[in-house]
Amino acid sequence: MNASDFLTLFPEFSDTTRYPTATITMWLTVAAQFVDQRRWGDSYNLGLALFVGHELVLGREAAIAAAAGSVPGVTTGVVASKSVGPLSKSYDTSISKYDDAGFWNLSSYGQRYWYFMGLFGTGGHQF
Repeated sequence: MNASDFLTLFPEFSDTTRYPTATITMWLTVAAQFVDQRRWGDSYNLGLALFVGHELVLGREAAIAAAAGSVPGVTTGVVASKSVGPLSKSYDTSISKYDDAGFWNLSSYGQRYWYFMGLFGTGGHQF
């Protein structure tokens, strides 16, 4: 898989200012070390793409934080409720989170990666 293949699967990352081709390529190289082709079989490229999508989302969040003057890369978790004056809103975030997925719960791409890892028998598998 290369950056062009990745963008065919996930065109939402096509903005090269926000998601440079070199960054996508770098994460594809890293993903290839963690996604076991024997276990993922014909879905190997999906595993690579989900891994990369997750990393790109986290990188984008860090860039946004840095642009706002915050420290990039500081993970605070998912906002479950918010209040502004007399108005408040909250969401049940438990339905979209996987137990024990930790880091992978930080993006929808990571959640899908975690889900498929379980289906392909790769959960907790390390080299």
